[in-house]
Amino acid sequence: MKTTNPIYNPNHLKIAFGSLSSSMSFWIQIPLIIIIMYELTDSPLKVTFANVLWSLPWSVLGGFAGRLSSKYNSKTIMVSARFLSLISMITLGLFSLFGYLNITIVYITLFINGSGIVIDFPAKRQLMLDILGRNYIVKGNAIEGFMWQFSTLLGPLIAALFLSIFNVSSALFLICVFLFFNLLSAISVKYTYENLSTKTTKTKIRDYIILLSKNKAVLAVCGITIIMNIFMFPSQSLIPFIAVEVLGKTSTFSSIIISTAAIGSIITSIILLILNTKKIGLIFGFCTSLCLFFLFIYSFSTDYILSLFIYAVVGIGIAGFGATQASLIQITTTYEERGIAMGILAMCIGSGPIGSFLYGIFAENYTAQLAMRYLPISGFFILLLIIFFTNVIHKITIDSTNKEIV
Repeated sequence: MKTTNPIYNPNHLKIAFGSLSSSMSFWIQIPLIIIIMYELTDSPLKVTFANVLWSLPWSVLGGFAGRLSSKYNSKTIMVSARFLSLISMITLGLFSLFGYLNITIVYITLFINGSGIVIDFPAKRQLMLDILGRNYIVKGNAIEGFMWQFSTLLGPLIAALFLSIFNVSSALFLICVFLFFNLLSAISVKYTYENLSTKTTKTKIRDYIILLSKNKAVLAVCGITIIMNIFMFPSQSLIPFIAVEVLGKTSTFSSIIISTAAIGSIITSIILLILNTKKIGLIFGFCTSLCLFFLFIYSFSTDYILSLFIYAVVGIGIAGFGATQASLIQITTTYEERGIAMGILAMCIGSGPIGSFLYGIFAENYTAQLAMRYLPISGFFILLLIIFFTNVIHKITIDSTNKEIV
């Protein structure tokens, strides 16, 4: 039966399959790298610095990646970026296999891997919008969010399984298998992005400032993205310390904790996919607040069952944030602005190293538990200030235009 629904477009299905493969590799990589660094260093600061090196390309290359996506063929960019990520993990796996794995090698390969991911990010979003159109882009991002959260559930468990039965090298090469399928999905896309820019002028810093000053929606989304990447996501690197020092478990138990966030996240993604909700701004603001506040609550728990339940609620917030973040940028910008806006968003995601340093230093001098207590609640109150002063998030719907939200 034929359908005109762009969600079932073969090219979108290939992109969705690539997203699943990429997400699986990421969620195997996250607990694996944390555990590897924990065993190599036994230092919270050095463990979190691995996240710094992976996140650094977002701030360094974010603007560059945004310009690429608006000027060149999206498929070519995606293939090149995904090949770079694959090569980095193959290199890490080989060093592990031959017994030469050390801190420096982990840091270097993570930086290269992160570079491939950040270059791929705006190109894929640009291609998704062109294939799906404005009316279906939120559903497309919800599908991607579902793939992400489904991987959150399986990836850490697979990582723990491979570490228990096999070894680190086997888990690293499993990551390479998923990255290979991610690359293959981009190669198989037949669509050619037609609206390529013919301008050769360079994007200047002034262009970013002008866009942020005249588009409150982009300003608010980018500000909240910075909050999440400083006060929320770097906290995951301290989960092994919470598992050992607070919950009395082994460091491998951190994989189970991360997986529980996927339970609430999957439910949230399915709801966003089924319901034709238009108030995506409200969802974005509420879910962001939810995950920060419940991460704060999580820091008080000393019972591992209760901790798993609370962290599942954190996952609900993460899912809502992830499913609507890019959609808000895509909906509230024009074609000419989109490349710059996605570049700014990528650079805001690059604020993660700041959060990693904060969590690492705080945990090193105090405890991981106190770091998870005071940093998220600080981010929560800063988030409320951004929402209050920009006064725009609640106005953004699927039908919003720039003039309606400024």
